[in-house]
Amino acid sequence: MDIEVQYRSAAGRTCRDEPAGLRGVPLEERQPLSEPHAYKGRPSIVTKWAAATTGQVVWCTSTVQMDAAMLLDFDADIVCFQSLVVRLHWESEGRGGIVEPAFVARTRDGRRLVFTHPPRQGADMEERVLRQAAEEAGWEILPFRVPQGVLRSSLEVASHFSGPEFAGDASTRRMLLDIFAAPRPLQEGAAVSGLGLRALGYVWHLVWTGELTCDWTKPLLPTSQVWASRLSASGKEA
Repeated sequence: MDIEVQYRSAAGRTCRDEPAGLRGVPLEERQPLSEPHAYKGRPSIVTKWAAATTGQVVWCTSTVQMDAAMLLDFDADIVCFQSLVVRLHWESEGRGGIVEPAFVARTRDGRRLVFTHPPRQGADMEERVLRQAAEEAGWEILPFRVPQGVLRSSLEVASHFSGPEFAGDASTRRMLLDIFAAPRPLQEGAAVSGLGLRALGYVWHLVWTGELTCDWTKPLLPTSQVWASRLSASGKEA
């Protein structure tokens, strides 16, 4: 099977190369090849996720993909991710087509991940194309995960405080982590901090960044118990 990868160079030019030529190339930092547009009869909804991880807009072609983007943004191991930055053009035995992964990402330890869309009927060739390209380019292929139920609703609440305006300075973060050295209700810890109206936003932001954690199997509310993530719920080292 012959495969060419279409992507943008660091200067923004559209390029094509064989998969092996993409080994080590930071596709996750590149600009999208195009932006999706809504049109009459389109079966999905075009939307976007404002990634706190990078400050970039991540285009999504469905609300399901947007929820998956939210989970990637929340994942502390992911340092950069993007969508619509790579197309795989393939030809085999007189047939051909295009495969577009859902996301590409880079982890803290430098692994490059390519996330596939949910499996569809008759998508065997897409899987073959992705597997061959990944082997040559040094990518790890994963299906994207979608948060469900309580986890989804809790992440959505916390994501409202993901922006840098809620980050606070280093001394503020240290003080709040000390306040939550042992589990206590989120709003209670914010109230005793002496930081006024901004305190609650700072605490929610620490939950989003993972510096504070909670029982993610339960709804995340202002009354929920949260604690510094180096500790378990019992106050012992995790």
